[in-house]
Amino acid sequence: MSKPHSTGTGRLWRLCQKELKETSRDRRTIVTLCLMPLLVYPLLSMALNRFLLSSDTAAQVPYKISVASDEAGNRLDALITSPAAMPPEAILKSSSGTLATFQYFNTSDTVDGVPMTPIEALERGIVDIAADLSVAEDGQDIIELTSFAGDANSENARRILVERMQWFKLAYAEQIAAPQRGPYRSPLKLVIEEIGEAKQASILATVVPLVLVLMTITGAVYPAIDLTAGERERGTMEALMASPVPRFYVLIAKYVAVVTVALLTALANLLAMFTTLWLGGLMPLLTGGEAGFPWISVLQILGLLILFSGFFSAVLLSLTSFARSFKEAQAYLIPVMLLALTPGMLSLMPGVELAGPLAITPLVNIVLLAREVLGGTVQPAAAAAAVASTIAYAAAALGIAARLFGSDAVTRTSEQSIASLFRRPAKWTDVPSPQSAALVLALLVPIYFVLSNLLMQYLGGVKAGMLSGETDLTDQQAAGLQIRSMLLSAVTLILVFGSVPTIAAWFGRNRFKSTFRLFAPSIVAVIGSIVIGLGAWAVAHEAFVAAEWFGIGGLSEERIAQTRKVLKAWKLVPPWLLLATLAATPAIIEELCFRGFLFSSLRKVLSPWKTILLTSLLFGLFHVLTGNALLIERFIPSTLLGLVLGWIAYRSGSVLPGMAMHFVHNGLLELVGHYHESLEFLGADFDNQTHLPPTWIAVATSIAIAGLIIVWLGTRSKSLPSSPKLS
Repeated sequence: MSKPHSTGTGRLWRLCQKELKETSRDRRTIVTLCLMPLLVYPLLSMALNRFLLSSDTAAQVPYKISVASDEAGNRLDALITSPAAMPPEAILKSSSGTLATFQYFNTSDTVDGVPMTPIEALERGIVDIAADLSVAEDGQDIIELTSFAGDANSENARRILVERMQWFKLAYAEQIAAPQRGPYRSPLKLVIEEIGEAKQASILATVVPLVLVLMTITGAVYPAIDLTAGERERGTMEALMASPVPRFYVLIAKYVAVVTVALLTALANLLAMFTTLWLGGLMPLLTGGEAGFPWISVLQILGLLILFSGFFSAVLLSLTSFARSFKEAQAYLIPVMLLALTPGMLSLMPGVELAGPLAITPLVNIVLLAREVLGGTVQPAAAAAAVASTIAYAAAALGIAARLFGSDAVTRTSEQSIASLFRRPAKWTDVPSPQSAALVLALLVPIYFVLSNLLMQYLGGVKAGMLSGETDLTDQQAAGLQIRSMLLSAVTLILVFGSVPTIAAWFGRNRFKSTFRLFAPSIVAVIGSIVIGLGAWAVAHEAFVAAEWFGIGGLSEERIAQTRKVLKAWKLVPPWLLLATLAATPAIIEELCFRGFLFSSLRKVLSPWKTILLTSLLFGLFHVLTGNALLIERFIPSTLLGLVLGWIAYRSGSVLPGMAMHFVHNGLLELVGHYHESLEFLGADFDNQTHLPPTWIAVATSIAIAGLIIVWLGTRSKSLPSSPKLS
């Protein structure tokens, strides 16, 4: 009796292996499902950091008040900053302990010398609120405040000013009333106390259940369609009656494959989400103030992922087994995916608990169970009901799928396996495939995100150790910290943008000379590229300043102050080290990556200008992804520089002239930063991040145009093939 059982188990195991091999045969699918989270979550983390930084900066901006004269502004300022107008400590504490500040805008000497009234300044959006001060016939001061309806800043400024004046009037009334009838006694005494311990509320239990649904759906949909309706459409299924394998065995094997892919995708999303939030310093927002990595929460979520993946995969298989084509299966699953979002939204609603009918409602019970487990409020009876009902629903869905599956089970084996994903090609090729370029891009973002954040944490710890109670760093300490930062930044650049394309080229058996376009260029092209670099740095500076004018990014006061500290530290660093770490290393490594590996790969399928444009946009985007926040202000100058470098790479057929131009461009910027105080006599105000003098811009632009002409003349007689031939 044991032999048939053993034979049946062996068949089921071989079927599971076969279905997993079939699922893994498409590299692009596995790469998309497993590597996409590594790309998406770092971007979301940096975008959230950028939003938080912008919010913090905006919170410190003072409100602007328009007044008719300096005298009126001084009178109003004396009133609202008087100790009598200050709110009580309890009210101040409830507002995070910050006191609003105000700036005064005298409309009598305004822009272009054209006077305005305070109301006109408010209408034009120059100020947040308008104030008019006058004196009545009996000597009473009259203050008229005008706000802009619907504007949050304007209405907040009005509220704060009215409250300050109310406190002032109350203090004045008590001062007058005190000596009238002996000792003055207030009609009431207010005592404010607190109990308990302040603890930041955790939003982890609110956010994760919704993400849980999305992660599982993403991983399970494609394999469920491909292993049922997809195989039926391709004609790869054999009649079940012609095979000695039970129909349910085949379905179980496909079920195991779908659940496995769903779990791998969910696990990749889970680890990527928590790791990026931990490295980005956002974990306290999710864990209620704890900055460490939440291993317990991750394990709890993993257990819920297994349960949820098993249920949802069974539902998907029951639907896709009914479909007769890939498109028909997609049509069935789209409404299901939309409906699956509804219970996920329940986790965001307060007051909804895992009890009663909700404990046995499909999808809803799993989402609510996830929220209560993470929140620490789960009831054992309700949890047991949710788990048992979910298992029962999964079994029922599998039973339905078995009946719908019919006799179209597949018994063929695939010669490919998961190991084939890591097998090097047998033959060498000149350039990598576009799929290799996509894979490299997907790896660059998470690796760079992790290493750059670890670098920032390390440097932050070094700086804190150097301070050790001091108010500021000495010149020697600042120089040491800056040198260490430059060296580590250069090493990070090499490890990411240098090592990843190199390993990819080696693994894909791509010839290094053609992959990285290391061909000998013409001397004229190199000279022209150097000339372009002599003028392009000033154009890049103007593009950086213009980006702020167009509202793209922009530097806050805190960022400008940090830039001034960096420029001050640069003066203490040897110029050769600046050139080596901030000019030579980026010029070599970034050109090999963007105008070498990516350029040669994309050139196989794109036209020259599309290749130049796409690599330039990628170049600009990677300069935005710096540290744990998005530096949007760097996109325009970096993309413009990428366009010029891409054009040089295409015209010259080599990556080397672009390296020369990139080095000269970066080197001049670093040297200007190093010697900026010595250049102030030329009329440039680098500290205030203003435009360069018009003479500088004209000369630099003329030099850059001359360099472009030299490169064009030196390469116009050369043939420019899609991919250069090996010499």
